[in-house]
Amino acid sequence: MEEPAAYGKFGLANLLELREECLREFQFVDAYISIKQRENEASLAVLPDLLMELDSMNEEARLLALIEGVLAANIFDWGSRACVELYHKGTIIEIYRMSRKKMQRPWRIDDFDMFKKRMLTDRKDQSYKRALLFVDNSGADVVLGMLPLARELLRHGTEVVLVANSLPALNDVTANELPEVIAEASKHCGILRKAAEAGGLIVDAMAGIQDDLKDETVSVPLMVVENGCGSPCIDFRQVSSELAAAAKDADLLILEGMGRSLHTNLNARFKCDALKLAMVKNQRLAEKLFNGSLYDCICKFEPVP
Repeated sequence: MEEPAAYGKFGLANLLELREECLREFQFVDAYISIKQRENEASLAVLPDLLMELDSMNEEARLLALIEGVLAANIFDWGSRACVELYHKGTIIEIYRMSRKKMQRPWRIDDFDMFKKRMLTDRKDQSYKRALLFVDNSGADVVLGMLPLARELLRHGTEVVLVANSLPALNDVTANELPEVIAEASKHCGILRKAAEAGGLIVDAMAGIQDDLKDETVSVPLMVVENGCGSPCIDFRQVSSELAAAAKDADLLILEGMGRSLHTNLNARFKCDALKLAMVKNQRLAEKLFNGSLYDCICKFEPVP
């Protein structure tokens, strides 16, 4: 290539997107589909027990457990060699439990206390109105990590929009796959069920629903939108019109995973509160960004001034 910089600076996000485009060009439309389905099923099987455990906690302890759960579940990333090697040592549930047990604060970046103070305000009029949750991987990451966090926000009266890829990339969950995952999760949780119904996500999919679910009134919707991307990263200058419309009324963004919260938006500042959550699954990246180590955790909360 005579002029390698002719089209601007070429970074990791470009390489990751190029990889997915090449796979699609050669008809590998969703190379990880069977793995995603298997891990979703395994995670959904243990979700009811996790929700029962969370519900037994007081609000402050539950919020910490939820953030720990998101960070621990973010270990499942087929784009990380270190994480792929873990799959040879146990099932995804065993790996998730191991990851949870190793959670120790302070994390490499630890703004949890600041986020807790904002979340647990006594004034209902100060609760978040709408949160956009940018989800990452299928399986435990979304089912045992982000869905319980979304459920907690719904409990606080916050509209929740789950934002997922338009096209497959690695083992990332897509917007087309999320409604089915939510429908299955809703069979075991009245909060998710009512919110999903309010958001138009479930109707016929709820055949076989348990009728004895605890009735917890939730009037706010749970919705899903696609981000317009087919990459593990996200460039907020190039998103779907659906996401742009959903973001107009948002007062909280939660970016989860290395691609969306570290590779592309670590230093991005937004016009609303932002929470960036990730487990660092690359030694070089950990050293370069934070002078840290493999499996360090990031909980970076950036409130609007």
